[in-house]
Amino acid sequence: MSTITGRRVVRASLDDAARLFLDWSQDARWRAQVRRMTVEPPGPARAGQRIVEELRFAGLDFVTPTRVEHAGPTDAEYRGGSAAVTVHGARRLQALPEGRVALVATLHIRLRGPLRPLTGLLAPSYRRLQEHDLDRLARILDSGTPDGDRAPLRERSAT
Repeated sequence: MSTITGRRVVRASLDDAARLFLDWSQDARWRAQVRRMTVEPPGPARAGQRIVEELRFAGLDFVTPTRVEHAGPTDAEYRGGSAAVTVHGARRLQALPEGRVALVATLHIRLRGPLRPLTGLLAPSYRRLQEHDLDRLARILDSGTPDGDRAPLRERSAT
């Protein structure tokens, strides 16, 4: 099993950060390899919520059913897996002084079946991928607007 943790500090409200970071249906906006996220019931993370993540990594397609085990206003923990991979982890937000928020993503991942021997080899690539994704999320939040949209996040949430 490999553990991958990333942290970014952004200038954003806790509400804006939660709207993007704690709602898996928003992942395709900031996670480059995500092809589709199916979230049931839709909306922000809540205990029992089911997520099916479809992504492409290392030339392979992964479909990973996952369940949110715990969710609060500033954090969520999840666990899931398929024949190819098992995952569990957490996303956490921490309010900081001067209108800043820390975003922390922790992922424990293990490839299974014939891919299992590749876990250690692919972990550094996945770590870099997560770092780039968190950079993308930080840019969106620091800008105060979603990717390519001129409406501030606060105004968007009201529509």
